[in-house]
Amino acid sequence: MTAERELYEPIRDYLTEAFEEKFGNCHLEITADGVFSGLLKKVVRHDIIFSFLGRKASPDLTGFVHSRGSEVIVTYGPHAVDNFITVEIKPGKVTLQDIYQAKMYGDLFSAKYAFLISPQPIPEEIRRLDKQLSVTGRYMSGWVVYVGEWIIHEGYTIIDNWLPASPF
Repeated sequence: MTAERELYEPIRDYLTEAFEEKFGNCHLEITADGVFSGLLKKVVRHDIIFSFLGRKASPDLTGFVHSRGSEVIVTYGPHAVDNFITVEIKPGKVTLQDIYQAKMYGDLFSAKYAFLISPQPIPEEIRRLDKQLSVTGRYMSGWVVYVGEWIIHEGYTIIDNWLPASPF
C-alpha cells in the first residue's frame, strides 16, 4: 500500500493541471500538517476556521481557482475568493467516515470543490449508498464531495471512476 504522504504531490500536480486546463488558474498547496500559506490565509473569507484546524485536523490539500487571466486580488469579507478546493487523500479503501471528513473540510472552507481521493476503487457499497441517500451531497449548498480513484497505469496517472460524477 502506498503511504498517504507519497500521494500529496502527484495528486496536487494532477488537480492543479486539471483546474488550470478548465478554468485557467489554480493555487493548491499541501496543508496536511496544518500549515497554510499567507496567501491562503488572506483569501479565506472566515478566518475563524483556522482556530479549528491544525496538525491533526486539516485538509491534505487546500487552495482555490479563479478566472482565466485574472489576478488573485487579496481581499477580506464578502469579496474574498469563492472557488475554494479542499482535498482529503486516503491510501486505503474509502469509508463513509472519510466522506464525512471530506464534507466537513468542504463545509468549513465553503469549498465549491471538495475531494476525497484514494488509489483504491470506490467500494460498491458506497456507490449504492450514495445512489439511495446521496451521501456525497453537502448540506444546503447544492455542492457535492467528489470521490475519485487515483490510477497509475503504464506511467500515466489519472483520477477516474468519479462518484457522483467528474468535476471536469
